[in-house]
Amino acid sequence: MPSADLDVLRRQAILSSAAGFPFLLVYGLVWIAAGALSYVVSPAVAPWLYLLGGLPATPIALAVERRVRYVPAPKPDPLLPLTLQLLFVQIVAFPAVMIVWSLAPSYTPVAFASVVGAHFLPFQWLYRTPIYGVLGVVVALGAYAVGAVSRHKAIHHTGFFVGAALLVGAFLVRAHAKAVSIDATRS
Repeated sequence: MPSADLDVLRRQAILSSAAGFPFLLVYGLVWIAAGALSYVVSPAVAPWLYLLGGLPATPIALAVERRVRYVPAPKPDPLLPLTLQLLFVQIVAFPAVMIVWSLAPSYTPVAFASVVGAHFLPFQWLYRTPIYGVLGVVVALGAYAVGAVSRHKAIHHTGFFVGAALLVGAFLVRAHAKAVSIDATRS
């Protein structure tokens, strides 16, 4: 595929998804909610809050995406297979999260955050912004730092840290998408 065609597809991906803003927004809120709820549920249940938070979050994020995107997604979307692979690459890392869960359950969100952070890295190419690269490193390594400092309270604090990072990232990528939208209307 010629480079110019690929650039058009990537710009369309930015505009049709607001550069991933809805997913970062909704998942940021889910991580914060998991952190808050981890104080009121049993320690055996708390890791489930993080791992299953995506079940209600994904359809909500898709609904938000339909409301905030700048252009409709193309039908068929030629980048959809790539996007789905980027999203589901996390699945291969789940055995590591399960090992952490079995050995030290309070560190489960730390392990899961490293997987989440790593999966952001390719989105910097797709959405043409280094924000995802920085966000990936901040979420993955920052969660480890939170775990090292918080120790057994990592089950709570990691949710707040990752959620806050995702919310900051959400508004940064939204500004990026808006700039791309303004640039597209000028062209």
